[in-house]
Amino acid sequence: MSGWAPLPEELRPFPNFLVYLIKEMGLSDDATLRQCEIAEYQQDGPNSSIICGFRGVAKSFIGGCADSLWRLRCDPFNEKVLVTAATAEKAGEIAAMVQQAIRDVDILRCLEPEPGRRSSVKAFDVANARADQVPSLRIVGIFSPAVTGKRATCIKGDDVETLHNTVTAYKRDRLALAVTELSTLLKPNDPDYVPGPVDFEAAGVRQIFPRRLTYYGTPHLEESLYWTLVHQRHFAIRFWPARYPDPNSEDDWDCYEGHLAPGIAGMVQACPELIGRPTDPERFPEEDLLRRESEMTPARWKLQFMLNTRLADADRYPIRLGDLVVLDLDGKALPELLVWGNTDDLRMQDLNCVGIGSDRFYYRPQAVGSWRSTEDHWSCALAIDPSGRGHDELAWAVVAELNGNLFLLDAGGSTRGYEPDVLRLLAMKAKQWACTIGVVEGNYGDGMFNALLSPVMNYIYPMAIEEVRVSMAKEVRMVDILAPVVQNHRLAVSRQLLRAAWTEAERDPESGHARSLPYQLSRLTAQKGCLEWLDRADALSIGVGHFTQAAMQDQRRAAEQRRQEELEEEAEAWLEDANAAINRWALRAARDAQGGTRPPV
Repeated sequence: MSGWAPLPEELRPFPNFLVYLIKEMGLSDDATLRQCEIAEYQQDGPNSSIICGFRGVAKSFIGGCADSLWRLRCDPFNEKVLVTAATAEKAGEIAAMVQQAIRDVDILRCLEPEPGRRSSVKAFDVANARADQVPSLRIVGIFSPAVTGKRATCIKGDDVETLHNTVTAYKRDRLALAVTELSTLLKPNDPDYVPGPVDFEAAGVRQIFPRRLTYYGTPHLEESLYWTLVHQRHFAIRFWPARYPDPNSEDDWDCYEGHLAPGIAGMVQACPELIGRPTDPERFPEEDLLRRESEMTPARWKLQFMLNTRLADADRYPIRLGDLVVLDLDGKALPELLVWGNTDDLRMQDLNCVGIGSDRFYYRPQAVGSWRSTEDHWSCALAIDPSGRGHDELAWAVVAELNGNLFLLDAGGSTRGYEPDVLRLLAMKAKQWACTIGVVEGNYGDGMFNALLSPVMNYIYPMAIEEVRVSMAKEVRMVDILAPVVQNHRLAVSRQLLRAAWTEAERDPESGHARSLPYQLSRLTAQKGCLEWLDRADALSIGVGHFTQAAMQDQRRAAEQRRQEELEEEAEAWLEDANAAINRWALRAARDAQGGTRPPV
């Protein structure tokens, strides 16, 4: 027990210890009311629990750092704490925070590892720890091999759910297995455990803690792991949203299923004027929340700041990836006939699908007709959404049409805007796929992009470029164009394209999937701002819209031609039999008035 003494009595409650630690580390002048509520729930709540708080409320510091240090400071002899994070990088940040606190805070310096004991940054023994194969504190990524086989008295999962590790059914299952593994690592309760406050001296200068498994998190997707733990594993959960929700709104209130933090629920029910105001105004005043909300999509705001996962209703999303027809397309030929199917034998198990809910698989076609080669001169368009650079992408899609079916051959995007290399890439894409026309959204820049692209295109692959202008809201237009085509299984997608889109997205854990075309299609709604990025889906809608409009024009021309033929036939019939012609005209007029079709002449 060299250098160790029990904590002062006033610091033994965890909320008090948290306030002291925040001040001593110079993080703030004081802990906020919500942070103290979280600390109180961490101390007195159920042993299997989930603390769900909005981004920025300091969950990682409270759970991963402060509570770990509090438990080790109270009982350095027996406590074995395991902290897991979504990534090794995040685990390193928590470890650095713990090490800094031990160095900088006077009452924690007695925890510094002794010579000869484990002392790595992410796994070390505090001073006076009993000899054990398990270190006093380990901080690792959730999928780290170091998690397996090492027992702990307290386990914490810090933001283990992210978009990157839950975007597909396979990844969600993998995370669920890792979470299950954590439960098996928890040591059983000490048989000598004394419930309630413990007298340190009477307990031999020990404070015996109950074994505890706690997750701290913010939902990052509609089908949150945290609700799975609640409904299937009987975890307790408590929510701290950024604004006071409306008790009279089913959408705003019922989404918490009775697990809203009592302090927030009680205050807003007693004072309805608080509805919509910040719950933690000391750190996040109204101006700050408004700025953050303006920078996010409504869906992302509701998920990460209001903690509302009721967005999981798959009926809100009109496009299902399973409705696509997926097959190998090399640009040399297209099938004249495609028949979609969704039986088990048609599932494409080798492709990762990022659809929502039961939308877990792509499907190959049930039947394919004969193939027509490019020598037959099918129509193929290079569609471009020239949004710009930086946050947004300049996106393109190569779409071909044959016999009423549309084929997505290639797609991509670049944040480099109108740089020469990007313009050359577009021209090379047009040449590669033998495109017959370029279609560019021309709402912005007054034709500037067309003026930049045309010289490059003329040099590499001369091709007509057509500008299209739209007036309705982008999201509404995209849904109106894409949903009917996909739902009727008239859009076929290259298997190579889907595989390449997945590989590209995996290289960027932060935003790769959100920028990918399959993700954008599966989360697209008619709501303004439904997605943070939708450039690639927009490029596809431009290409599909080009052929949809062309088909409508062909139908109008065919209808007009048929009308002219009918008039000529009727004129001839009049000359032959006037009474019969009059009867046919009367019958046609009656059917037209009822919305019917014209009778044959």
